[in-house]
Amino acid sequence: MIRANQVPAKNGWGWIKSGVGLVRKQPALWLAMAFVYLALAILLGQIPFVGWLILVLFTPLCMLGALPVAQALAGPGLPPNAVPVPHEFRSWWHYPRDLLTRAATRLFQGFSDEDKLLPIMVISTLLLGGVVVIKILAQLLKVGGAALPAMLAGSIGPTVWITALIGLLVVLSLEALLLMAFLYTVPLILFRREHPLPSIELSFTGALNNLGAFAIFISVFAVAGETVRVLFLLFVFPYDYLVVFLVGLVALPVFIAGLNASYQDLFTNPQ
Repeated sequence: MIRANQVPAKNGWGWIKSGVGLVRKQPALWLAMAFVYLALAILLGQIPFVGWLILVLFTPLCMLGALPVAQALAGPGLPPNAVPVPHEFRSWWHYPRDLLTRAATRLFQGFSDEDKLLPIMVISTLLLGGVVVIKILAQLLKVGGAALPAMLAGSIGPTVWITALIGLLVVLSLEALLLMAFLYTVPLILFRREHPLPSIELSFTGALNNLGAFAIFISVFAVAGETVRVLFLLFVFPYDYLVVFLVGLVALPVFIAGLNASYQDLFTNPQ
């Protein structure tokens, strides 16, 4: 069985810089794909209980469509007709419409890839099971929802802090382990044709053996995500959704492009 390359911790920041560089090559397409995904996430969020479950299932499939864009930009580049050119259209409406259409087509391209659809669906199902278990545990430990904003606002007493912090650390640790196990499964299946269970093992060992670089890379997006979550709970409509879009339109493309860079660093010519 192959093993991931071991890289220094500073490579984690290099992955983010590489992600930014890839996004700058085709910013319109990246922003459009992020917009489509965020719009889908918000629409699914309006469905009680099952909406976020569907989003968890769909996310690996969306990654299956987005990662080849990063791979192409890191190599020969996208085909000339991949992104529409504004002056090709008669009015301002045609360009964003065509851009969003092409972005959605690329983002959901994984749904038509029969060879990889089944293994990715297995990954999605296993990931969903892990997320549900952690969510249940978080509810039992009173972690999540408005707990953190309440702690920051001082609306809960200091005697509750210790229990809340312990519960928060437990949940965050489990989330980190789950992320380590599933982060590289989609690129491993997409680019190396790995099977679902071996890809989970490879993803976990690769992240564990490069914990410094992994922590630097993930912490940037974890802080951004937690900041958005807190602000979403504190703000009122429509500013809560505006924050989600403003941060997500930047963070999501850089994360996917950076993930591709980290995959190349860890799993290209592995030991």
